[in-house]
Amino acid sequence: MKQHDKRLGMSRPISRRDFVQGISLAAGASLLPPFAGDAVAAESRAPYYPPAQTGMRGAHVGSFETAHATVQGRRWQAQSSSEHYDLVIVGAGISGLAAAHIYLRDVNQNARILILDNHDDFGGHAKRNEFTVGGRTLICFGGTMLIEAPRTYPAVSKQVLTELGLDAERYQDYYHQDQLEKHGLGFCSFFDRETFGTDYLAQDSYDNPASIQRSPLPKQTRDDLTRLIEDDTDYLAGKSTAERRAILDRLSWQEYMREHGQFGDTALAYIQKWPHGVWSIGADGLPAWMAWEQGYPGFADMDLGYEDAEDEGDDESIFQFPDGNATIARLLVRRLVPGVAPGKTMDDIVMAPFDYGQLDQPGHQARVRLNSTVVDLRHEGGDLDGDVVITYVSQDRARKVSASQVIWAGYHAMLPHICPDIPKAQQLAQSHCIRSPLVYTSVLIRNWTSLAELGIWRAYCPGSFFQIILLSRPASFAGYAYPLSPDEPMVLHMQHIPLEPGLPAAEQFRVGRNRLFGMPFETFERNAREQLGRMLGPAGFDPADDILAITVNRWPHGYAYSVDPASGDVAWWPEAWDHPQRPWVNARQRVGNISFAGTDSASNAMSEAAIEEAWRSVQSLAKR
Repeated sequence: MKQHDKRLGMSRPISRRDFVQGISLAAGASLLPPFAGDAVAAESRAPYYPPAQTGMRGAHVGSFETAHATVQGRRWQAQSSSEHYDLVIVGAGISGLAAAHIYLRDVNQNARILILDNHDDFGGHAKRNEFTVGGRTLICFGGTMLIEAPRTYPAVSKQVLTELGLDAERYQDYYHQDQLEKHGLGFCSFFDRETFGTDYLAQDSYDNPASIQRSPLPKQTRDDLTRLIEDDTDYLAGKSTAERRAILDRLSWQEYMREHGQFGDTALAYIQKWPHGVWSIGADGLPAWMAWEQGYPGFADMDLGYEDAEDEGDDESIFQFPDGNATIARLLVRRLVPGVAPGKTMDDIVMAPFDYGQLDQPGHQARVRLNSTVVDLRHEGGDLDGDVVITYVSQDRARKVSASQVIWAGYHAMLPHICPDIPKAQQLAQSHCIRSPLVYTSVLIRNWTSLAELGIWRAYCPGSFFQIILLSRPASFAGYAYPLSPDEPMVLHMQHIPLEPGLPAAEQFRVGRNRLFGMPFETFERNAREQLGRMLGPAGFDPADDILAITVNRWPHGYAYSVDPASGDVAWWPEAWDHPQRPWVNARQRVGNISFAGTDSASNAMSEAAIEEAWRSVQSLAKR
């Protein structure tokens, strides 16, 4: 090992050293893929509890290989079973779990339901990361981050959350409002020497150009970034409203800033990753009109002639559990499966112990079967009014179950490869549902004194491997205490979006996805240690001693979008889609007793869309 790696702590015995192919030796035998070997499985001792696993998570080893093999043409000889259900749901994410809840509520309260999922945990992209240090449990989100604008949630989604006992108006009961101000924490930017010529942390950089002006950055860079932050110049002055709209419709944000803002390469490098966390695309691929709509800099309150959308119905509030929207999944599972966890309220759910052994018990009305990848889905005998046969693979063995009805709440792009009953035109529409890659990495650190000293709550790192570093939002729930003192351990959230700037957005997603599957855990660990050491080292942070554990939540198939095959345009905002074909709408049409849910059905990755699509898919079956 190189001396530099040793100084970073790559030789330190954090939990990643206990992994074989990304699977913990203490995870429980059922977590292990078949190729891990009996010797590894024999060392498994701990109860099955996926949220506590570290290392490579998200699309973990064992969750995707069967699906990839199916797409490549492999077929399995299935073992028949006598299992028959009123409803089988494929996908145990928020949409699939919500569909089970809504089906029992609206269609058949006595229905027997089986939920199948290819991952070792439920929740889909709403994943929970847990760490234990000194007998204390700390929690972070490994995927879906929060509930945005809960007061203006669609009625269908709001009703489901209410039925689960979630009261968004009570967030202030849990949120430590004074925490950020007390420690002087804010929004910072970290300029890396490879991109900007020097390592420099600019405090309050999002709205304070003085922080940029006193930096050691070159004068032209300082002036460009100051102009960017102040954002008081109309670069389309003298243009008519129609001309302004035409320009923003034609250009990417990066092109607009270069051609009309006259910003140089360094300033463009600064904004390139700005949209990564929200849209999973860079400034080179984000349409300029989207940047304007989002309030990104460069438009100086530009008037495009649209009616003012701001009214008393707007909602800028959020609700965030310590594990993000994984708690919504936990609330749904607790409601569906008796005995999986104690409690009845949103107060007790955060620290409620979950018994995963209860998820798939024969006597339960609803069952959740993990580590099970569906590889074939068709009506028995080709009769679209008949039962549906579902073939799934678990531990490299194929099994069949049947159902009166099925809801597919997984990736639509899989359907053309496994469901021959779907008309060819609809299969084509499903193939136009695309996913963007993203990585959410959770890093447990010994304390957060260095971040407090430097004033960091959120750091934007435009030239670094991880473009965002974020402290967990300060909120304590019943039984869960947020680490309020900088002397306490803390979980940092770090984002990486693998893309290929310069290509069309959909192609960037494909290239990034392939690259992500080939990136080992070591790549993320080394970059996390290097970046945190350079950013926080001046305040005493030592990556070798102060990093205690790392969980990499890898999502090669992340945010759900659709693409127009003729133009290559991505449906970033379905409401503003101006093409005649709406692939996601064509893709989600019911076929016999098979209905389609999930965020692919909406070209919208938000949790409220997942719940709305669950409701729509259930209603389409209820009319049968």
